[in-house]
Amino acid sequence: MEPLVWRSGSTARVAAALWCVVFVVSTVPPAGGSLAGPSAGGLVVAAWTSLVAGWAACRLALWRITADGDGVRFHRMWSTTFMPWSAISHAEARRDGLLEFVGPASEPMGGLFRPPWLSRLLGRPDGAGEAADTLTALVLHPRLRPPARAGRVLTDTPYARWAVPLGTLLCVARDLVHR
Repeated sequence: MEPLVWRSGSTARVAAALWCVVFVVSTVPPAGGSLAGPSAGGLVVAAWTSLVAGWAACRLALWRITADGDGVRFHRMWSTTFMPWSAISHAEARRDGLLEFVGPASEPMGGLFRPPWLSRLLGRPDGAGEAADTLTALVLHPRLRPPARAGRVLTDTPYARWAVPLGTLLCVARDLVHR
């Protein structure tokens, strides 16, 4: 049995691409943030806002939660977080679409499902609730856990790998559009 994987779909990827287009078109580089007349402070602000926009797009388009025989893995900005099954008491779907892993340690969040209120409005299944229920069942019943371990492809792509080049591209694109 393969590891269980929840990930963003094509709708989320399209929304992330639209987010990038709206960011480039609707934001103007700060004073001194243009490549034509650069200043140190202006370039830092321009790069920072573009990096944050790139992180938001990656968070929307590239999230993934992987459950295998050892535990649950989900992406963060600079790394992939691993939580062993013993550190999780249950998973909860939040109103904003994130999954919250509750346990004795801090309560990290992963994924970015469609919020439950939007699922009800659209008449679609509640993916976050289903994933939380599945993960809670895996926590409570070890024999249900997938015995296979997640390979490198499923565990090794933090957002920074894509957000930093995307942020750079957004910064340059914004500068070119607003010249």
